[in-house]
Amino acid sequence: MKLPAMRSVDLFDRAAQDDLLQIRNDLMTVYREISAEDRRLFPLRYARAVPRRPRRARSGSGRASVRAAADAATAGELSGAQPQVPVLLIPDGPERASVLPYDVLRRSLAGRGLDVLMMEHRGIGLSRLDALGQDLPVQGMTLREVIGDLLAVLDHARAPRVVVYGAGYGAYLAQALAVFHPDRVHSLVLDSPLTSADDELIAQQTMRAMYWDGTVPSTSTTAAVLRRLVAEGVVDGHRAGPVVLAVHEHGGRAAVRDLVDLLALGRGQLTWNSVRQVLDQGWLQSTPYVMEHDLTARIGYTELGKGRHADGGPLDPLSVAGERARSAPPFTSEVLDLHELAPAITAPTLVISGSQDLVAPPSIARAVAERIPGARLLEVNGAGHSMLDSRSQITQVAARWSACGVAHLLPEHAAALAALPATPTDQALSRGLQIALAAERYSPWRLRVESVKAKREQAQVDPRARRTRHLKVD
Repeated sequence: MKLPAMRSVDLFDRAAQDDLLQIRNDLMTVYREISAEDRRLFPLRYARAVPRRPRRARSGSGRASVRAAADAATAGELSGAQPQVPVLLIPDGPERASVLPYDVLRRSLAGRGLDVLMMEHRGIGLSRLDALGQDLPVQGMTLREVIGDLLAVLDHARAPRVVVYGAGYGAYLAQALAVFHPDRVHSLVLDSPLTSADDELIAQQTMRAMYWDGTVPSTSTTAAVLRRLVAEGVVDGHRAGPVVLAVHEHGGRAAVRDLVDLLALGRGQLTWNSVRQVLDQGWLQSTPYVMEHDLTARIGYTELGKGRHADGGPLDPLSVAGERARSAPPFTSEVLDLHELAPAITAPTLVISGSQDLVAPPSIARAVAERIPGARLLEVNGAGHSMLDSRSQITQVAARWSACGVAHLLPEHAAALAALPATPTDQALSRGLQIALAAERYSPWRLRVESVKAKREQAQVDPRARRTRHLKVD
């Protein structure tokens, strides 16, 4: 008997979404109106990972033992406690997908006994198309509709109350949900929170203070060298901001210092140009089911004011966002004033910030914790932006503790949490940066290439230099 051939599923083929939904049993669909003005329905997708009994970790068994050690180091008061409610995870965005990139995280949380929900942001991945298979209209991309999407998911999942864990833009939505629908929020975890369109101005000023003005003592020397490199034309100061920000996020102050020192010695251009080329690549904004910028640009630039503070000055981390903002309708005013609304939040709140975060500097998190009554602040030493993406083990601990009603105790264990490793992806990026810097610092091959390049450039300027290589010196 001849079996029928199995048809392969192309994950990047939009028409294959139904096939993907049939293959996976963790994906759910709830039909939503595109907007109050456009009553057509579209399929909004979300993932659900149901709780599983945690497997007992063997002593010294790799990742399992690390996870067990993390729980043991931070769970003295939590012995025997069980999660009370599901957890709604809302990633950063609005252009970032929720379903496929966080598969492993959801399974890990389910293994800790958590019921996990993650909604795909509208206009992204599995929630990009309307019922006829066409892209959602840009007019349907609004914050108010997204908040309605979250409520629709909770209703469909029959989750009357949830822990809401939001990172960045997700933390913005989490605050809005807690303000307007307090009965649905058991507790809040705000990871590297976004609070207003002026947050980027704080980030811009913080970065320039560190790496341009030199007012931060630990980086004042690096700032002085970088200013000199810009003055000498070695570095384009108007395009340097995103590069320095990326190196800082994945390598910290030491990596920025090492790269600037190499540039001062006539090396480091390979690493610098490589980082800049990656940041300029369009695929960072248009990878299906991972990062999709086009439809959600209206939310990011028009409603949240992303890139509005780009000023074209030296070391502006907003330069790329400012250029992309030109393709969207201009920002006029805040849709929500979370600074004014935050004091109305009644849910127990934990605010998390990385001490090295230059995307949402710790000062923003501190201000949020002061505005929300009874909120606790957890600063993770040495961490950068978004624990959800860079330190997912901290996310797992915070989500579980919040679901058990004891997240307010976590700041007492800040040192143990800071010792948890970064995510494999973040580790790979950091190691890649370290290897690139080491190669330019120590590699004889690299020195030889740069030496030959320098001689060729000199020969083009001074024709007499071409003859010097034939001279013998006794």
